[in-house]
Amino acid sequence: MLAGKEREASVELVAHLAALDSRPALYAAQGYGSLFTYCTQALRLSEDAACNRIEAARACRRFPQILELLASGSLTLTSVRLLGRHLTAENHQTVVAKAKNGSRHEIEALVAELAPRPDLPSAVRKLPCSKAAPAPRQGLAR
Repeated sequence: MLAGKEREASVELVAHLAALDSRPALYAAQGYGSLFTYCTQALRLSEDAACNRIEAARACRRFPQILELLASGSLTLTSVRLLGRHLTAENHQTVVAKAKNGSRHEIEALVAELAPRPDLPSAVRKLPCSKAAPAPRQGLAR
């Protein structure tokens, strides 16, 4: 029951941020230069929490059905943040269907399918030389 209430509150906050994101004059009138500043100063969210919710709000503005999936627990804020940048008008229904109830690892794999990165080039580098200390002398030479 508590988790459901937390999801409800999160969805309301994300919806609020989505509305504010489309009307920056509202938070600017209160002296906040960005939505991030509004979140961290007015709402007292941590920087990480602010980023997660802002990214989710932007994805929800583009694809409002994501709010329902957040409310039901089918998607998490982290899932939406990871997927949001890769959702398009053409792929969002398929991608969101694949992402439902997915773990973070599964979502990261899905993102890797959507936006594969090239393999890193092999690199060989020279290790620093460690000069061995000279062996101690056994006797004094005269």
